[in-house]
Order: sequence, then structure tokens, then C-alpha cells
Amino acid sequence: MNSAYKKEIRYTLLFSVLLLMTGHCGLFFVAFPPLRGHMIFGFPSQFIIPVLMGWLGLMLVTGIQAKLTNDLDDEIEAMEDVVKES
Repeated sequence: MNSAYKKEIRYTLLFSVLLLMTGHCGLFFVAFPPLRGHMIFGFPSQFIIPVLMGWLGLMLVTGIQAKLTNDLDDEIEAMEDVVKES
């Protein structure tokens, strides 16, 4: 198997885990009740952290994923062009 396709599989698995972690971080407050009760910017931590991670965290992870996968697609296309030429 080509190394570009191996990278694609690794990126898919890595970003699947990152997206699940950022999108569902509110479950940490259910699993670990002592994390509750703190205040961040005047909001309870069990509310503000999942909201920020759900909006800003997902946006950041998705932006990084888009950049890396676009570069990977360019690499795969360049590899296919080399194969067609030979």
C-alpha cells in the first residue's frame, strides 16, 4: 500500500478521535463529578468548557483537518500524474 494512503488512514483515525473528544467533552463532567463547581469567566465549568470545546475546539480541529487532508489530496494527485506519465 502506498504511503499517502497509509497517511490518509492515520489522519482519518486521529481526527475521528479528536472530533469525538472535543464534541463530547461534557461527558467528562458526568464521569468525574469533582470537576464540577468551578467558575470560569463567571460561568460554571460544566457548562462553559463543553460549549467552548464544541464551538471553538471543533472549529480548530476541523480547520487543521481540512488543511492536512487537502495537502494529502494534492500529494495523491501528484503521485497519480507520475504513474500516468510512465
